[in-house]
Amino acid sequence: MKTILKSHGLWDLVENGLNDSDMKKEKEEAADTEKSMVAQILMKDARALGLIQSAVSDQLFPRIVNEETSKGAWDILKLEFRGDK
Repeated sequence: MKTILKSHGLWDLVENGLNDSDMKKEKEEAADTEKSMVAQILMKDARALGLIQSAVSDQLFPRIVNEETSKGAWDILKLEFRGDK
């Protein structure tokens, strides 16, 4: 899965998540160029989330179905399969 996300240029977004300032810019009155950049980031995150959701089995899907970000879904799966410290 990591390789697929890397091949689409999405791994960094999945690993590090969305920037809080990006989310604020989406809601605030930002310049058109900033809004466009934020929209592109959100679309990339949605694409990454879709790839993750489509790759998991029907048994795992319910665990990540309510996640709104690719990082959130990835963290759930990482905890499930790797555990924590």
